[in-house]
Amino acid sequence: MTRSARRSPGRTAPVRYEFRVVGAVSAALGAAFPELTARAGLAAGTTFFGPVLDSAQLHGLLDRFHALGLTVVELRQLPD
Repeated sequence: MTRSARRSPGRTAPVRYEFRVVGAVSAALGAAFPELTARAGLAAGTTFFGPVLDSAQLHGLLDRFHALGLTVVELRQLPD
């Protein structure tokens, strides 16, 4: 789930991801994800997006969404 940076072999570059969750997320709850940007979306959902360094961070974010009672309905890797 990571990509190698083209400039430097052996190093990884962050990959941008988008997480769509059910419902409107308050600013206080959104603050639990300082590494992501939150945006209220259409159809009463909220979208979080930002760089993810590796699969461990991706799984950590998914665990945090779950622990806070947020249901992720869509996860996608954004184009470069």
